[in-house]
Amino acid sequence: MHDDRTTVLRAPRAEVAPPAPPAVEELTAKLVADLIRRWRQGERPLPEEYLDRHPALRDHPEAAADLIYEELSLRQEFDEEVPPEEVLARFPQWRAQLEVLFDCQRVLGPRPAAPEFPSAGESVGDFLLLADLGRGAHGRVFLASQLSLADRAVVLKVTPLDAGEHLSLARLQHTHIVPLYSVHDDPARGLRALCMPYFGGATLDRVLAALEPIPAARRTGRDLLAALDRTQAVSSLAAPAQGPARQALAGAGYADAVCWIGACLADALQYAHERGLVHLDLKPSNVLLAADGQPMLLDFHLARAPIGTDEPGPPWLGGTAGYMSPEQQAAWQAAQSGRRLTRPLDGRSDQYALGLVLAQALAGADAPGEPLGGQPHVSPGLSDVLAKCLADNPRDRYPDLAALAADLRRHLAHLPLAGVRNRSLAERWRKWRRRRPAGAAVAGMMLAVLTSAAALALGALSHFSQRAGEARGALHDAQLQLARGQAEQAADSARRGLAVAHDLPWRRDLTAALDDLLRQAEAGRAAAARAEAARELHRLADRARLLYGAEQLPPETLQPLAEPCRALWRDVGRVTAHLGAAARDDLLDLAIFWADLQVRLAPPGAEADARRQALAVLDEAEVRFGPSPALDAERRRHGAAPTAAAAPAAATVWEEYALGRALLRAGDVDGAAAALERAVRRQPQGLWPNFYQGLCAYRRGRYADAVTAYSVCIGAAPEAAGCFYNRALALDALGRHEQAGLDYAEAHRLDPTLRAPPSRPLPARAQR
Repeated sequence: MHDDRTTVLRAPRAEVAPPAPPAVEELTAKLVADLIRRWRQGERPLPEEYLDRHPALRDHPEAAADLIYEELSLRQEFDEEVPPEEVLARFPQWRAQLEVLFDCQRVLGPRPAAPEFPSAGESVGDFLLLADLGRGAHGRVFLASQLSLADRAVVLKVTPLDAGEHLSLARLQHTHIVPLYSVHDDPARGLRALCMPYFGGATLDRVLAALEPIPAARRTGRDLLAALDRTQAVSSLAAPAQGPARQALAGAGYADAVCWIGACLADALQYAHERGLVHLDLKPSNVLLAADGQPMLLDFHLARAPIGTDEPGPPWLGGTAGYMSPEQQAAWQAAQSGRRLTRPLDGRSDQYALGLVLAQALAGADAPGEPLGGQPHVSPGLSDVLAKCLADNPRDRYPDLAALAADLRRHLAHLPLAGVRNRSLAERWRKWRRRRPAGAAVAGMMLAVLTSAAALALGALSHFSQRAGEARGALHDAQLQLARGQAEQAADSARRGLAVAHDLPWRRDLTAALDDLLRQAEAGRAAAARAEAARELHRLADRARLLYGAEQLPPETLQPLAEPCRALWRDVGRVTAHLGAAARDDLLDLAIFWADLQVRLAPPGAEADARRQALAVLDEAEVRFGPSPALDAERRRHGAAPTAAAAPAAATVWEEYALGRALLRAGDVDGAAAALERAVRRQPQGLWPNFYQGLCAYRRGRYADAVTAYSVCIGAAPEAAGCFYNRALALDALGRHEQAGLDYAEAHRLDPTLRAPPSRPLPARAQR
């Protein structure tokens, strides 16, 4: 299902200016991390590369020694021992420092081993590994049986624990993208297992290899299916091998089969692009042809957000030699030298790679990008479509993958192409005949009998009238759907109408109306996507607000939030630009919670480093969103020295309750009570001002006030289990155990992890 033998290129982020002495330690840490990452991705960089790029480090022997020692440790990890004498000969100027390191290495012993990848026959958690489907530098892919779910067949991709592909796949649910069922971490072995459905089939590169004995011009869709069946992985677990896709492929010519596969993949890529992800590693080995004939995208481990020309070079960038667009190669080179990009890297790069994949499939050649002109099975129109995809300048390609998919389907339907010039009169005539099989006979009669000209004119008029009616019907559907708030459906209807209206050059008014409606629908869809993203962010922030107030929580309760918080804060710039000022309070609370979470989850001995990282997050939050008394209080709580400047006054409800919350965590209960009282006065029915006021009142022993505050919270958020649970604690403290039991029961109903304290039984009514 996955073969990652092709070399993947990664580029470290380079610094432009030599570091000042105070930045040496930070720079060295980044370079060491980059060295480790590149080794584990298959490259073998040496410390000399980094020292040449940053010559100022040569004045700091301790920094050079760190890089050299990391190389030795990595060689040990990959069983590539190097005698110390060889290293001393490479770096004679630091002989004394390196001899000390060698002594330490002998005393401390070897570093922890690399991730221990399993083999077929072993078990990984709930999964029995049945067969090896593929392997590469980034992991292993197995056919597996999930024991707890009736031994269902699944695909298990096993990667190092720090891999982030699951975060990309979790955002994508599309017919032509292999979905993600679940993620399972094994910290003891340093592994992460991604569980995906088993569809059978084989990757496109294997199918094309099986087709090589047949010349491309003589292939058929049935040949493609036969090659697919021959190359499927041998397994006792059969995937469904019937369906409309197989039937369509069996009756199609080879060029049409490839064209249909390309349209499906273009749909999937467009879907990913609309969700902020560019694949960046599209190639035949990352395309699955399922057993039922459906093409599906694989392997999003290099996927990332688009990069504009106004952004600095990325810290890493991947790709496969031979399938990268010109702008992707230029971006890789820019990242190496620390320069900004001269051209944006966006979804049009995936379009270029898809063009290469389709050209390779049609040409039947080993090397992608073979010229297609003159090949008898490739029409001039299809050749022009692929040439447009492969234009050196992204601006000369299709504006997006949706436009490419539309032209591929127009080609399959024998319609004029919209994105390229229909330059071949012979092809246009063939398409017309295929759309209207009876038209050839009519044309012959016209040549023989001049009186049939009137009949042909009437037929053409009827045809164009029918097409105009279809376009008007699509316009009407789109208008109704847009009025109902169905932006996605409205956009599809408008595109359908535009595809028809292209045949009606004199109806510019209809085309303009459809274009305008499509723009409105796209804007509505973007607004809906922003609203959904804002809701997701708010849900995560509310969960953080609830957990922040609980001081005694086990790590297993907090750990699931670590990765979402880390990923979101890493991408905070794009999130802020996408959602605007409305997301400010949620992002500030997530920054505060993420800073606090790093300290809470720090292992013994690492607390000081965790506090430094927490302070860095809070400092970045202030740079992005401006100064705040709440951020000042959080910084002091994590050990920052007080500043001489006076803290700004709280200007919003959020700043008041966030300040009170920070003071409460710092132990200043009276100061917290004053701040929270001000927050409640500003927003008497607000959920979080009352929630933290209730928490503060409880800790001051004012249990009746706590009950009142949590009652307001329940009115504001009746589905929030934490509000019932905290009110139950306050009722218990007042001796109102019957009412407390009812609240405990309701909290448990809403969240089964919340139960009454084991020291007190629930009353009979609550137990029911």
